[in-house]
Amino acid sequence: MQNKKLVIVAHPNIKNSKVNKRWIEELNKYPEEIVVHELYSRYPNGEFDIKYEQTMLEKYDTIIFQFPIYWFNCPPLLKKWFDDVFTYGWAYGASG
Repeated sequence: MQNKKLVIVAHPNIKNSKVNKRWIEELNKYPEEIVVHELYSRYPNGEFDIKYEQTMLEKYDTIIFQFPIYWFNCPPLLKKWFDDVFTYGWAYGASG
């Protein structure tokens, strides 16, 4: 495991978000400590590379999720990411 932190950003309109956009700009100044992973820019079509995502999550001991709250929930792409990436046998339940 690395000491780096993984920040998963799920903001569907980051270009128009003053606070979140600025926060990401600041985090990107510290690449030796923080990796920023922007879901909406990496997966604009909503089709995830599941193995890549799982492998990346396994590399970090600290994972931070940053997203706007919609009616007490996360944006649709982040919900889909949780459903697709946190699979039975990998994230929970019996393996193999």
